[in-house]
Amino acid sequence: MDMPSRTATAQLVASIHQPWRAPVHECLDRWRRLDAVARSTAYLVVEGPEPRRRRTLNASAIAELAHGA
Repeated sequence: MDMPSRTATAQLVASIHQPWRAPVHECLDRWRRLDAVARSTAYLVVEGPEPRRRRTLNASAIAELAHGA
């Protein structure tokens, strides 16, 4: 998987009602602090360098990204 920039803007969605918008590295730090159930259902929306270009990562892809970070 190609790694997004750690400073790219992202949204960690652990609850559909409260996405958390921050740089990727901050979202990963917050994801690591979630309990196991919340981590398994969370997803990360990473904004690309071009407008309206986004990539959505599921829990397993977030874990892979967090492990490599």
